[in-house]
Amino acid sequence: MNTYLKYKPAWLQLVVFGSLTFGSYLALGLVAFYGVSSALGLSFDELQAMDTSNPRVLTAQKWLQALLSVAIFLVPSLLFAYLSDRRPLRFLGHKSPHPAGFWWIGIAVLLVAFPAASWLNQVNQQMHLPASMKATEDLLRAAELRVNEQMKAFLDMNSFGDLLTMLLVMAVLPAICEEIFFRGILQRIFIQISRRPWIGIIISAFLFSAFHGQFFSFFPRLLLGILLGAVFWYSGSIWPAILGHFVNNAIQVVMVYRDKSFIDQEPVMEPMVVVISVLAIVGLVYYMRKISHTHFGELYDTDDDLILPSHRNHNDQ
Repeated sequence: MNTYLKYKPAWLQLVVFGSLTFGSYLALGLVAFYGVSSALGLSFDELQAMDTSNPRVLTAQKWLQALLSVAIFLVPSLLFAYLSDRRPLRFLGHKSPHPAGFWWIGIAVLLVAFPAASWLNQVNQQMHLPASMKATEDLLRAAELRVNEQMKAFLDMNSFGDLLTMLLVMAVLPAICEEIFFRGILQRIFIQISRRPWIGIIISAFLFSAFHGQFFSFFPRLLLGILLGAVFWYSGSIWPAILGHFVNNAIQVVMVYRDKSFIDQEPVMEPMVVVISVLAIVGLVYYMRKISHTHFGELYDTDDDLILPSHRNHNDQ
């Protein structure tokens, strides 16, 4: 049973994984919702209203975000891996990166991308839909404003304990759960479907950004998703991507803890800084490609007929 899905058509794997995700969300999401509301003595209407000025509602939202990260991302990924391989953790990329330099590359590539991502965010915020879609744009901006207001309430940290809590909710859990889901499973499936690593990386990064539901910060997340996907592909391990994701989120949480105005002040990036950031990204991706020992069959442990012909001699030429 443990290899039932591994050699099935990739489209079937995608359908099964989508079903597991939806089922886990319905079942465990409801358990989490009613468990948190009961534990904190909140009604359905109070939780739905998301009144972050109410301390109990804010606490409930934090718990729900943590539990839903596990329910939506981690649980279906583990179930899918169990149904696919006798070594489910290795199937998800749980192994040491090779070479070991990918440990620091996973962090470095996210750090050097910060100016480029910040510039993309500014461009994204200034985008406008066609005049005929003004009502849609207003709805999208209103939804983004609600998310931003909730984020401000979450990141209103007044003690070291608050900082540790938010590092768990906003950095540790998302890094582990989302990387396993988007890179460990979805990227794997889309690479099998497309037979081209970079197509699979971009598609899974697109879904990663779209899932967050923030249209006006879509492009910086897309960039970060692509870089995390490249780190996973070239290293052959999920851990450098998890580490890079964690550091990216943790730095922002710590910056807000030190200065609450940081969340409202997007740093203005000089053009030369953005150019240097882009060049550094290109350089690191090229370096990853040069030192990588990854090929399709080695990373995914599939039959020989599933190894990409273009990967028999090099990983993505």
